[in-house]
Amino acid sequence: MSAVDFSHEVSVVEGKPALRELDDLIVKPLETKPNKNFLIAISITLSMLALFVGGLGLTFYYGIGMWGNNNPVGWAFDIVNFVFWIGIGHAGTLISAILFLFRQKWRTGIARFAEGMTIFAVMTAALFPLIHIGRFWLPLYLMPYPNQHSLWVNFTSPLLWDVFAVSTYFTVSLIFWYVGLIPDFAVLREKTESKIKKIIYSIFSLGWRFSNRHWQHYEMVYLILAGFATPLVLSVHTIVSFDFAVSILPGWHTTIFPPY
Repeated sequence: MSAVDFSHEVSVVEGKPALRELDDLIVKPLETKPNKNFLIAISITLSMLALFVGGLGLTFYYGIGMWGNNNPVGWAFDIVNFVFWIGIGHAGTLISAILFLFRQKWRTGIARFAEGMTIFAVMTAALFPLIHIGRFWLPLYLMPYPNQHSLWVNFTSPLLWDVFAVSTYFTVSLIFWYVGLIPDFAVLREKTESKIKKIIYSIFSLGWRFSNRHWQHYEMVYLILAGFATPLVLSVHTIVSFDFAVSILPGWHTTIFPPY
């Protein structure tokens, strides 16, 4: 086979710009007004969000029986969505963390998208168990808070296991995402001309000054979070599978679900 010829590739940036010029090109979309394509995309997503809110309104009015819940079926449409969005959330952090552990430089182009996808996917997944409960005051009993009225929390319920698993995974993913953004916030702090934005970026950048000492601590913290998030993906999905495995329904009560 002949070698691939890359001589005709089109460069994204013409010439050999300095790093400061590259920063200006990257920050420019955040400092300018949104264009027409962005507004069209936002309109489409808002219409889809309105459709979702309307569907939830019908569910609240007619009850969660619309989802297929009945006496022999404890989970229905809600568990399908819960597992789907948890899987989407796992993909984002897992891809970003594993690529960082293997030192793949091309991850920088997709890391922010993947980690942001994880945050919003987990938030979406958390909606369905809360709606599944059917009464808005019952999620209070899922919180492992200290109380003086004996133990109210039912630790044998898969719903409580989901709370521990999803909240832990969301917290780690949020920290992993935020730590990766600290140098970016510092760049935005230096480039923005708005005083309000400069204050906001200064708060979120945590005094980042691009020193060698800061980069050393950053690499260590980011490596620890990546190493912690990778096995956490497997453990959280195992706990989510217990929603099926601990059921007494035929075909669901099986020990193959957690490793699968």
